[in-house]
Amino acid sequence: MSAVLHVLPHRGGGAETYLDLLEGLEGFEQERVALSAARSPLRAAPSIAAQWPRIALRARRASVVHAHGDAAAILALPLLGRRPSVWTTHGLHLLRRAQGPAARAVVAGARAAVARTSVTLCCSAAERSELSALVPPALHSRLAVVPNGIAPISPDAGLRAAARAELGLAPGVAAALFLGQLEERKDPLTAVRAARSAVSGGAPLELLVAGEGPLAAQVHDAAGPGVRALGFRSDPERLLAAADIFVLPSRREGISFAVLEAMGHGLAMVVADGPGNPEAVGDAGIVLPAGDVDAFAAALGGLAREPERRAALGAAARERVAGEFTVGRLREGVRAAYEAALGLTAPSRAAGAARA
Repeated sequence: MSAVLHVLPHRGGGAETYLDLLEGLEGFEQERVALSAARSPLRAAPSIAAQWPRIALRARRASVVHAHGDAAAILALPLLGRRPSVWTTHGLHLLRRAQGPAARAVVAGARAAVARTSVTLCCSAAERSELSALVPPALHSRLAVVPNGIAPISPDAGLRAAARAELGLAPGVAAALFLGQLEERKDPLTAVRAARSAVSGGAPLELLVAGEGPLAAQVHDAAGPGVRALGFRSDPERLLAAADIFVLPSRREGISFAVLEAMGHGLAMVVADGPGNPEAVGDAGIVLPAGDVDAFAAALGGLAREPERRAALGAAARERVAGEFTVGRLREGVRAAYEAALGLTAPSRAAGAARA
């Protein structure tokens, strides 16, 4: 049994979901640690310093070190060069938002992460393309595309009826759902403003906003007729079962687990064209310019009035996720990366197997 130490930037988020799915990976024992006890950069530094000795000790005992996200990979560079290691990009959020002098340091860190690991697991083709432009051609064979995946979802008519009743959703009203962190990157305010515009135009629509984060107060203040701010919810499955439309105006993603779950539930997808979203949804949904409130309002209003179109898009979304974004494909790609890190296969072979 090989021991894998997963190094997270902090607890929570899509990386935790990713690791939950790897728990069934035969032959590998999984352990996870977080570099920081907080999401806030100001609070992260002292937390990382306090926890570093313990994390370094665990890394020395691991068969493979697996870093998650570009921030964690850059911070953990001293660990990645000493043990068999890989990293998963999870959206390249630090690289994509960095500007000025900080951007140069982040680019250098990302290059070093690719160079010090056997395989870089890119969640999307867009991420692989971005990293390919930054690293020497000799390292391109280490870049593998392994999209996130989910287990099959079976629709439950009884759960849907019960969830809609609990939420007080009237028959004939299309429920749109925003589910995620209420932060600038996810852009929940575009969803709120678009839904209010659609409702004011007579669309039979109600937007449910579930999540917490720095924009929570603004979302609450902007809510109004046809828009409900639910705050944090521990029952996303019930919300997905109750909804008809999933809306995510995020400006960048890896391959969002929330998007994949919504597709698996057969919801009509309305997403922004930031990196990651178009690759996940493909032609099984509506992809709109990021930040375009009018375009989102028109799409939500149109879908609210057209149940047959909603159903067709939902069926296409379910079919796409079942064919392209499975937990089996995710595990196969990660296993290939671990075997490459342990010297059981060549990195180029592992990357090829992961992209297959």
